[in-house]
This record gives sequence, C-alpha cells and structure tokens, in this order.
Amino acid sequence: MTNYFVMREASLKRYNTLRLDVLAATVILPHTIDGLVEALRDSKGKEIIIIGNGSNMLFSKDYYDESYVFIITILLNDITIKNNEIVTEAGTRLHRLAWFACEQSIGNMEFCEDIPGTMGGALIMNAGQWQYSIGQFVNWIEVYNTETDTVERIIPDEGFFGYRYSRINEMPVYILRAGLKTTPGDYNEALDKILFYRHERYVKQPRNFANAGSVFKRPTDKDGESLYIWKLFDEVNLRGYRVGDAMVSEKHPGFIVNVGQAAVSEMHAVIAECKRRVLETFGVEIELEWRVI
Repeated sequence: MTNYFVMREASLKRYNTLRLDVLAATVILPHTIDGLVEALRDSKGKEIIIIGNGSNMLFSKDYYDESYVFIITILLNDITIKNNEIVTEAGTRLHRLAWFACEQSIGNMEFCEDIPGTMGGALIMNAGQWQYSIGQFVNWIEVYNTETDTVERIIPDEGFFGYRYSRINEMPVYILRAGLKTTPGDYNEALDKILFYRHERYVKQPRNFANAGSVFKRPTDKDGESLYIWKLFDEVNLRGYRVGDAMVSEKHPGFIVNVGQAAVSEMHAVIAECKRRVLETFGVEIELEWRVI
C-alpha cells in the first residue's frame, strides 16, 4: 500500500490560484512525507512538477500528457515545535505558520500572514514581504536528493538565499520539511502585526478575482535603483489591459487576474504585452516572479 493517492486525467483548476482549467494525465497527492519520497522515486523518468498552494505559478499548456507527473503537497501540513525550532512540512501554508507562531508566542513570523504559498515554494523563492523573508529564519532544510536517492539535510550558508531566490533552484532536490529559528514574542503584539499586515494587503491588492500573487520581480534602472512595477505600468497605460478574461488588475497593476474563464494563452499574451511596453518605453526588461511550468 502506497502513501499517496493517484488521479488520472484530472483538472488542475482547484490546485492553482489563477483557477486556470488545465488537465494532467497524472496527479499524485502524498499524505505523508514518506509518501512524497515514494512518489518521487516512483516517478523517475518523468517530468515532475511540485505544486503546493498553487500560487506564484503559471501553466504553459492546456494539457500535460503521461510524460508529466504533478505532485500536490497540500496534505503535508504538519507543524510542531521541537528542540526550540518550528519544524514544518513542505505543504504548510505560510499564513498557518504565522498564526501558529502567534499562538505559541513566537515572534517575527507575522510577515508570513497572507503570503499565498506553502513552505516548500517559499524556500525555493525566498518568499517574504516588508523587511522580512523566510530565508532569514531557516536553520535547516530536509530534502530528497534525486541523484543520490537519499534524504539529506541542508544547512544554508550566508549566500544560500537572495532576493526571491535560493540555491535550491540549482540543486537536484525536492523539499520535504524545514526547521526554523524561534524568537520569544508577545501574543498580543504578534496578533496586532498579523492583522495589520492582512489589512494592508487587502486594501492594496485585488481580492475580487483569482490571481497568483505579484507577477514580476522588482526591476532596477541602469543605476541600480529599484523601480516600482505599478508605476511603470501606469506610465504605459497597462492598468486594466485585457486579453479575453486575463487582465492587468485595475486595483493594483502589479497583479494579473482571471476575471472569468481565462485561458493559458490569454495569460501569456497579457504578460508579453506588459514586457513589450515596458522594454520599448523605458529600456527595462522585467522578469517574472511566477514559475512557468
């Protein structure tokens, strides 16, 4: 008996926050960490795609045949305190981490509130907001190494994490769980911060349509100064730009939203037009923050 479920010819609509209705020949849901390792071993030779919460990602096609295997980690969401560390599985959603830390009077995790992702994805892209990112708090990462066929523990060094980047992207590994540093905090202060962060994001970001989070990384000009995507987009009249049901958000143009039944091709067309206008007008190449699969 395996520690995972298998679905055939399954829709991935519920597993991506853009709610794009694409099909996959094989979708696996592990229900234990051992099941995730088993699924990875059993899928060797295939193109393996891991999905957590399904945010910060964009499909590249409407159908993924038998050469692909999608592994969904949403059932791997155990989170505990052990040896003064928060130990959390790859499928744990970040907002749950924020509330868990608050309830345990652990400080500095409030920034995780309302980041639409799971621990696995957060470690890959060093997710964060305000002045914090998840990499600041990582003691170790447990991974499955596909080359050695072993479970290993990574201890990140100083250069392991960068802006929306981690060295995991260059390693033949899949994340299983992680251990995070704990700092004593105050429950009421943590609660106030969580509610503040949530309010700020709800006020500024589009909540009425499906989206996958910020689309582009913050670019820089020729002098290395940071630029704001929303300002660039407003300068070239991209706010509200639409192809079919894919649209640059009118509320916050740093987001592209699905206003109905957007197709994969429509999302890609909007992204291409955003890149074209910014490059032609400002000479700036903007880079996707989303993972394209």
